[in-house]
Amino acid sequence: MKILIRNLSRDTTESAIRAMFESHGAVQSCTLVVDKKTGLSKGFGYIEMPKQGEAKAAIKTLNGTKVDDSILRVKKAVPKKDQSTQIIPENENSHVSKGASLDGVTLETILKQMVEKYGWEYMAKRTKINCFKDHPSISSSLKFLRKTEWAREKIEALYLGRDISKSGDQRSKLKSNSKPDSRPRSKTASESGTIKKNVWGTPIDEGE
Repeated sequence: MKILIRNLSRDTTESAIRAMFESHGAVQSCTLVVDKKTGLSKGFGYIEMPKQGEAKAAIKTLNGTKVDDSILRVKKAVPKKDQSTQIIPENENSHVSKGASLDGVTLETILKQMVEKYGWEYMAKRTKINCFKDHPSISSSLKFLRKTEWAREKIEALYLGRDISKSGDQRSKLKSNSKPDSRPRSKTASESGTIKKNVWGTPIDEGE
């Protein structure tokens, strides 16, 4: 049986994962998924155990356990041929197929699936969104994303596998929103050709 382990700490190594499962039976293979550019763990991996009984026991025991300050999510991996009902394919670069849009996909669905696949720490590093760093939760993050356009655009771009450096830049949005005052300046009396007069209607010579 192939098993999917999610929400792994970036400090958890492949050998540590293997050792956890070997205490429940024979392990055929162990793979920790890492980023090709940085070499850092993406927070999930796979285990293959040849005996169904041992695999089920390992899932039951290890799911929800705390390892390196992260609560593991352990379940049977879904075969690729059965992933047509899932929004997220097992693709390290994006969460949806190429050319897909976000039509019909809620922000809550996007956030939950990204947290499940990558974890808060990875998302915080990639997006530099502070609400993912300090005691993050789905509810608090949704509140921030729903009222902060630049942050929402970043998370949606990451979900679609797009370049997030071109999405949701807070400073550029602030600059674009601060337009110069284009209102016409009122003219002075001398510029408009208006001649000042006293109470009797006599023109006043301002040079005097």
